Amino acid sequence: MHERDEWLAEWSRTVTEVERGYELTFDDYLNDLDVRHKLRLITEADDQWADLLELDTRFRNATFPSGRCVWGEENVEAEGWDKEKHWYYWLLPKKQGLAFEAEY
Repeated sequence: MHERDEWLAEWSRTVTEVERGYELTFDDYLNDLDVRHKLRLITEADDQWADLLELDTRFRNATFPSGRCVWGEENVEAEGWDKEKHWYYWLLPKKQGLAFEAEY
């Protein structure tokens, strides 16, 4: 299996968890968002493009704007993240479990 296929499978699991209610911790969520960040390497020319778009739509529907980057402003500056280009870092799950809420 290609590395991008593995990342896409991980992102698919994350999207499903976010839709159902994210029961993992906030730290786990940050790590899951980093998987999505790796997927930015997929372009319209790749076979996975349609799958990624569908997962991203589902993710956006199951989240809400956080008002700030969930990794913190220091990381925005250090990594050069942009709210439009790296949109996933500015969203939180609508349904959060107790472990998530306790950390965030």
